[in-house]
Formats: sequence, structure tokens, C-alpha cells
Amino acid sequence: MRQWGRATWIFVLLLLALASYKLWQVSLTRQLEQELQRLQKLGEPTKIEDLLPTVTPRRDGTLFYQLAIAQLDMAKRQLSYPVWDSVYQFIASEPTRPYKLADVQRTLQASQLALQTFRKALSFPHMRMTDWSVENPMSVMFPHFPKFREFARLLAAEGKWRKQKGDIDSAVESHMTILKLVRRMGDEPSLVTGFLVQGTIYKIAYGGLQQVLSDADASPQTYRSLMAELNSWDIDRDLVRAIQSERVIVITICKWMREKVSRKMLHKLSVGEQPFRVNLAVSLKPKDALIIQNGLRTLEHQNAIIAIARKGAPYDWEAIKQLEERWKREVDQPVKRVNLSGVELMWEENAIAKILTPIFSSIFQKAATYHAMQRIVQTMAALRLYRYERGHYPETLQELVPKFLPSTPIDPFDGKPMRYKRLQRGFKIWSVGRDMKDHDGSVRGKWHGAYGLDWAEGDIIWVIKK
Repeated sequence: MRQWGRATWIFVLLLLALASYKLWQVSLTRQLEQELQRLQKLGEPTKIEDLLPTVTPRRDGTLFYQLAIAQLDMAKRQLSYPVWDSVYQFIASEPTRPYKLADVQRTLQASQLALQTFRKALSFPHMRMTDWSVENPMSVMFPHFPKFREFARLLAAEGKWRKQKGDIDSAVESHMTILKLVRRMGDEPSLVTGFLVQGTIYKIAYGGLQQVLSDADASPQTYRSLMAELNSWDIDRDLVRAIQSERVIVITICKWMREKVSRKMLHKLSVGEQPFRVNLAVSLKPKDALIIQNGLRTLEHQNAIIAIARKGAPYDWEAIKQLEERWKREVDQPVKRVNLSGVELMWEENAIAKILTPIFSSIFQKAATYHAMQRIVQTMAALRLYRYERGHYPETLQELVPKFLPSTPIDPFDGKPMRYKRLQRGFKIWSVGRDMKDHDGSVRGKWHGAYGLDWAEGDIIWVIKK
């Protein structure tokens, strides 16, 4: 009888454990459903369709972009690589190879039809260049990004060429076309990757305008047009949209994983190309519960990041730091591995969240860099307009308010006014940059690394010599 009683208790305990286990799984599913409902009530996008409102053909420039890219490819086939590369060397602040101006001219001439079509495409307010209909949402591609960068470089070369011919206003127009491209790209969701490409293209325009205007002058009307175009790119709006797109893709990927991905494929995603590594969390935990857990953790992190982005620059660097420290502490921890006869055993239940979540502090630093460049160019144009009217540059930036600027420009890194110094001939404007140290505009930070926007110690500086 005692044996029967013991067996009954064991059976009851097993039933209770199984019931608790099932309730836990149901609770996770309910949490995800509630989170999606909460976002929908707030008007937040939760599906790809929410990010892609219908666009009428009359307002969609996609076909012209595609035609311009085809024409660009045709132009490239007509010229050898050294000839085509001359354009990139021509606009570089420090060319890595010698080039011939005749080759620059040949390249620009071969590209004229593509550039003409590209300008036509930019006259439309919308584009739909990305195919989101792929079965695997992790395989969404953005093949037009490298092409857009090429167009930006060609336009910068066109601007510098126009400057050498003495047409400064047309040279600035070429760079305003690049700025318009940046603004148009914000219409289509393209994840954080797209936002970083926007910034890379913006940097091309910024560098090109420095080469054109640092020792030359445009007309007052051109400066006003330039300021209007600069004001048109809402950097923080596009940053928020990029992170919202990341959140939507997380929701979409988690749904796809639950419905389409086998446990074997999920295991491969979690360990990568490591045939002798076994993630026991993927092997032993219920697949749906594992995916939902990772999805909920990622959504919580992204919600907090979006709230910071919505407040705009200068960003709350301390809050960003705390969020990332919490993420590393609770999710992105080093994984212990045990080697058993040549097979590595590990327990990594956060692998999916790690795959789906970029390092947002770096993205905010890049966004602040874009803000700094934008405000420096705006201030430069306002200072030139001031000099046109008064015959000299002001002693302080406050003198530009309110006629030439609505308010004193703020450094997006430390929240203090942008730095400015009137020189004997011209002036210099600078931001403290990512190291948050004011080098008095005498140490120029350098871009390097991924997307060319990792920042070495120093300031973001623009010196005007005229």
C-alpha cells in the first residue's frame, strides 16, 4: 500500500509539473499577444504592411530609380575600372591613387543619362525599392544601397567639377541633389541598415560641400535653398522609423520561426557554422516558448530604445548606457561551454535575441554625428547670409537669431551651443564629437571603420577661409 501511495504522489506531482509547464507556455503566448495588441492600440506598426502605405503610381519613382540604376550599370561597362575609379579619387580629401582629370570628365559624361534619370526619380515623393515578400524575412536584401552611394559620389564629383568651372551655385545644386536622396530614402522602411546608409550618403554631401564652399561663395538664394533642403531631413524621425522597422522585423521573424523553422534549423541559427557545437537550450526547451521568450525580451529592449530616440538629440547617453548594460547583464552574457569528446555543449537560450538586436549605442552616436554635420552646414549657410547683409561675420552665433536661425544651434553630443570662432579671414564651427571633449576645433576627428562613421578622438570641424 505504501508503494502505491508513493507512486500516486509521484504521478500527481508529475501531472502538476506538466500542468504548470503548459500554463507557462500559454502565459508566454498570451504575453506576446497582449504586447502586440498594446502596440496596435498605440498606433505602432506591427506588420510590414503598416510600414508600407499604398502609393499611387503618380507618386512612386521606383521605375525611374530602376531605370537609372540600369543606365548606371551600362555606363560602367563602357569604361575601365581605373577610369571609373578616377571619380572617387577626385572627390576624396586624401586620394589613395593618382587620377587624370580627363578620366573624371569621361566618367561624368558617360553617367549623364543615368544622373538625369536619377534626378527625375527624386522628383517623386516615394520609392518602393525593397522586396519584402520573401518567405524568409531574414533574407530581405537592399541591393539598391550600393547603387545609391555610387550616385551620391557621382553627384559630388559633378559638383566639384562645376566648381572648377567657376559655377558655385550649380556645384551646390549637385550636393543638394544628394541631400534630397537622403530625404527620399527615409520614405521606405529599411531597418537600421538603411538609416546608416542614409548617413553615409549624407557624409558624402557634407564632405563635398566642404570642398566647394570652404574657399568659395555661393549666392544668397543658393544658401537659402541649401538651408531649406537641410531642414527637410528629419533625422530623429527616420531613426525612430528605422528602429520601428527593426521591431516589426523581429515580430515577423519570430512568427516565421514558429511556423516554418524546424528545430534543426533553429539550432543552426543559434550556433552558426559550428558542426561540433550543441546548444542544449534549443534541443531541450519547447521551440515556441524559446522563440517567444527571445521575441519578448527583444521587443522590451526596442521599446525603451524608441522612447529615447523620440526625445531627439542630444540623446540621453546615460539612459542608453544603462539599457545596454542591462541587456549585456540579462541577455548578451558570455556563454560557458563544456567540451565533451570533441563536442562543445552550451546552454544559450538568448541566441535569437542576440542575432536580432544591434548595438544601439553605436547607432545613436552615428545619429548624433549626422545631426552635427547638419547643424554645422546650416550654421555655415546662416553665417554667409549674415555676412551678405552686414558685410562681416558675427562675433557669436547668438547674433544669427532669430533672423538667420530660429535658435542657437546645439551640439548634439553634449547639449551645449555649437562652438564657433571668427577668424581673421572666415570662421570655424565645430562639435565636440563622440569623445565629448572640446579640442577648440584644433584636432579633427577622422571617420573610419564600418560605414566610414566610426569616430577617432577629435572634433567635427568646418573651417571657412573666405
